[in-house]
Amino acid sequence: MKKKVLFIQPYYFYGGHYFQAFNHLIKNLHKYENYDFMVSVNKKINNQSFENDFKKINEYKKIYTFKSSKNTMSVFNVVKAFFKCALMRKKIDIFFYYEADIFALSCLYFFFPFLFNNKETIVYTFYSSAFLKRRRNENINIFFIKNFLKRKGVKFYSRSIEHRDSWRESISGCDDKINIIPSLDYPPEEIKKVNKTRDGKLKFGSVGQIRLGKSLDFLNDYFLKNNQYEFFILGGYADKRAEENLGFINEKFIEKKKFLEFDYITEKSSQLDYLVLLYDDYLDINTEVSSFFLAVRLRTPIICFPTNNWLRKVFSKYKSGIMINSLEEFKNFPLRDSDEYKSFIRSLEKYESDFFDTIKNENFFYNIICK
Repeated sequence: MKKKVLFIQPYYFYGGHYFQAFNHLIKNLHKYENYDFMVSVNKKINNQSFENDFKKINEYKKIYTFKSSKNTMSVFNVVKAFFKCALMRKKIDIFFYYEADIFALSCLYFFFPFLFNNKETIVYTFYSSAFLKRRRNENINIFFIKNFLKRKGVKFYSRSIEHRDSWRESISGCDDKINIIPSLDYPPEEIKKVNKTRDGKLKFGSVGQIRLGKSLDFLNDYFLKNNQYEFFILGGYADKRAEENLGFINEKFIEKKKFLEFDYITEKSSQLDYLVLLYDDYLDINTEVSSFFLAVRLRTPIICFPTNNWLRKVFSKYKSGIMINSLEEFKNFPLRDSDEYKSFIRSLEKYESDFFDTIKNENFFYNIICK
């Protein structure tokens, strides 16, 4: 009999990556009976798009929940998740924390070790260890994390070699507990059923949170001047501050000011000829770019900078669009019926074939976590 795994996302309603990536994970794995899911819910956010998407997710599989703290990124969400898991420990074999604060978990396991004796715990992170240096009492953080990782049954996984190596360097003596595991939270295959209608003017889009760092000031000015193209911003403002800072964006480019339902984003994105990923503020240049996964599923070529190491590595093998060194190079876009554009599509198809086989990926994933 397969081990029962509970995936936990303590920052679910925070939005952006946390919300959508976990939804993808559920959609990709909901048919496997040995996987369950638990998320924090925050009714006070009052975001109908989140509520609607969460309702749809529950049609795939019943999701366990706990009430979020007012601040959905609060460490108290990790505390609440921990004690909710303690109540479920008799029916779960592996507790799999998705992007939870590892220091908070380490402290909880230090003071309440008896709650999870003989249970496996996995922490999966999207970031490198660099954040430890930005915290007070870095050495105290490291002491608790090292103690946690040395516990029997505890494992720690990152998404890239660079992230793994940064953690191994920061938490010495725990190399065997810090490893890599491929992500299963890419967009589900079902979104390929969307009818892709691409005609008329070339269409460009920025998908996800509306915030600084995505070259939106440049894109706003460029597409106001070059009306032979169409431009769409598919997402909501990250927060009030982002809305104030980006108040100059012409409203004709913005679908809505709040977060959009994923089905709506998918439908609109499927009509784009290019997905614009001109990020200029990477907190971590080795992070995966999740919008690229959407582009792969929808066969939408991308336009990006080479400043993200992960994306640059992808481009070295899969030329799935245009990589520019500066905004001055944002021009001369291959038309959708050109040979070059068609080669972009073939690269996206190849990437999907190489990395998005969920049956194969799940089998590989399960075997790793059950070693």
